[in-house]
Amino acid sequence: MSHPLILSALWSILLLGLVLLLPRLISFLKPHDVRYAWVLILCVAAISRLVPNALLHKGAGYDIESYQIVADTVLNRQDVYSNPDAGSRHPYLPLQMYWLAVSRWLTERFSLPFATVVRIAPILADILIAVTLYFLLMKRAPSVAFFGGMLYALNPIPIYVSAYHGQFDSIPALFILLAIYWLSRSSWMTGGMLGIGILVKSWPVLAFPALFFGTKLWRGRLKVAFLAIAIPLAGVGVYLYFFDGSPLLIFNKALTYNWGIGVWGYGYLVRLLTIALPDFNPLLGKLLLYGRQITIAILAITWWFRARKQKPEAEILTILVTFIAWTHAFSIQYLMWVVPFAVLNMDFRWLKYYTVGAFFYMFLVYNTLILELHITSILPWPQADWFLIMPAGLPAWIIAVLWARERLSYKNIKA
Repeated sequence: MSHPLILSALWSILLLGLVLLLPRLISFLKPHDVRYAWVLILCVAAISRLVPNALLHKGAGYDIESYQIVADTVLNRQDVYSNPDAGSRHPYLPLQMYWLAVSRWLTERFSLPFATVVRIAPILADILIAVTLYFLLMKRAPSVAFFGGMLYALNPIPIYVSAYHGQFDSIPALFILLAIYWLSRSSWMTGGMLGIGILVKSWPVLAFPALFFGTKLWRGRLKVAFLAIAIPLAGVGVYLYFFDGSPLLIFNKALTYNWGIGVWGYGYLVRLLTIALPDFNPLLGKLLLYGRQITIAILAITWWFRARKQKPEAEILTILVTFIAWTHAFSIQYLMWVVPFAVLNMDFRWLKYYTVGAFFYMFLVYNTLILELHITSILPWPQADWFLIMPAGLPAWIIAVLWARERLSYKNIKA
């Protein structure tokens, strides 16, 4: 392992320790003037993320390479989605690609490491999440708000995703939180924030039912729905104005993204069963064919029988935890989705269990596979994947399953 990777690994262990000790440390961190507590949260969140970003100049190999390819395609004014090199690297709607292009230009102009620059956007969003959580929780109590903000500021799960990996999931998570903030204030802003989140990545559609039905009047609900649909459509329209592309191809890539089947949760168990007992291969085939429908059906049942009866912020957490527990397809950045909403719902006990389980999985994957490839020195590929990488995710998955079951009995009912 290189020295930067060792230092960044030690930094993540330190963050985990601080999170676990936070209830004891909070009395020493509590500012004398609560009005400026958010400044301390902002500083801690920034330091926690900027240190690994400064250490890791290369970043996540495949994704950073993908970002460079997409950025070069945009700078050359070519259509990303039909490009043979970039098309498979960007299964999202056209928004984050512009930041990729700006990052590429900055690195060329000022001779900076591309990975360090491109991670600034998700890091900034991640810092703002910590501050936003503080202000959202102030309606509960200043002490709860400070604890929640610090808990997110130090939590290594979102830090791994934004500051180590460079994935953009903190940006849509921030816009969902902003949509929650505006929920009782402005239907236009709620729909607008959700629409921007969807334009970055498609997974904020999971929050749509909570925000739609969480709006009191049908006139307001129509505003939320209109902007949640219109903004992504407008984003595609702006892209098509400057690039010669196909709207059908753009939406097809964004809506049919289905990577990572059989690498997580029950999907991995099915995959392992087919390896041990080849007669069960048709079972894996059915998972590949019907996995998306299975996931949607589980989410729909969860929403109908429990989640829709909860308050919007609780409903979003229930749906996201259920998704992590029962998704047929998986990428490691999904693990950060539930963290800000667990903090918002003050579900600190389950978040602690989840953080520990997810940390050990992410620690292994990032330090031996994503950031630098070392896992094959222990076992050759794909055996290392089957018997080391994927099994390491089982504790986090089991915790998510138990957490999802707990959410089904959650009593925070809508007013």
